[in-house]
Amino acid sequence: MSVQKNFVIKNGLEVNSDLIYADKDSNNVGIGTTVVTEKLFVNGGIGATSLIITGVSTFTQISAGGTTGSNNYFLTSTGTGITWTSATSRGSSVFTATVSQTTFSASYTVGFVDVYVNGVRLTSTEYTATDGTTVVLDDACFGGETVEIISYSTVPSGISTAISGITIQEEGVNIGTPASMNSINFVGGNVTATATGVGATITVVDYDYWIKNNTGIHTTSNVGIGTTTASSALTVTGDGSFTGIVTATGGFISAASTTPITISLVGDQLTFTASGIGSTTFTLS
Repeated sequence: MSVQKNFVIKNGLEVNSDLIYADKDSNNVGIGTTVVTEKLFVNGGIGATSLIITGVSTFTQISAGGTTGSNNYFLTSTGTGITWTSATSRGSSVFTATVSQTTFSASYTVGFVDVYVNGVRLTSTEYTATDGTTVVLDDACFGGETVEIISYSTVPSGISTAISGITIQEEGVNIGTPASMNSINFVGGNVTATATGVGATITVVDYDYWIKNNTGIHTTSNVGIGTTTASSALTVTGDGSFTGIVTATGGFISAASTTPITISLVGDQLTFTASGIGSTTFTLS
């Protein structure tokens, strides 16, 4: 039978008890249920060759590969489908200890590391692991022990937030490995980083002329005390007070003259010499 006109139902629809149910008041449709809280409520599974969702979707459970996954697992693409992948990675470094050895080098995330000596797990009070690169045992090894450092990470396996391709240093000394760092914080007005696309240009304005080592205080530029316009290696605006001996190898220059005057004492002979003018000697008694 064929009917060439619209088929209209005005007072709701129910097919075979709760097989298909249409609520005329809410305009909701239920399949497999008469309790319909959404525009389309399906009590059971949905089979479809494709599913397009343009709005917000709420899932209480997702099954992939025949399972709903486990705690700390996430969905990843296999290229032809999806699968559950563990969000926790595990690394192991094994050493044979030498006599009196306490320090072992290994990369780890601080707070996510276990240390075993000859298969016995140490408590966190028996070693120090705070820099991400070394583990220091409280008690020195006798020699020959098997030390295993197991590191864990909450970063998904195969996904890294660490910095790569650069070396992190402070004053020329490595302060960490790229695997143990995931950010660089530029502090101060002398350092700026301008990003373009996936890269960044870092500009450093070096106002630090001081040379840092253990040979004393020295600098490659003039030093001003009480002034910001140092015209010589040391320019002092104000009085100077010295409790020791003052040595002036090149002599002294008064404010009214640019001719240096040297003073020397040999035995009891005190000599004042003005460069290019002459000298006067006094005998001290």
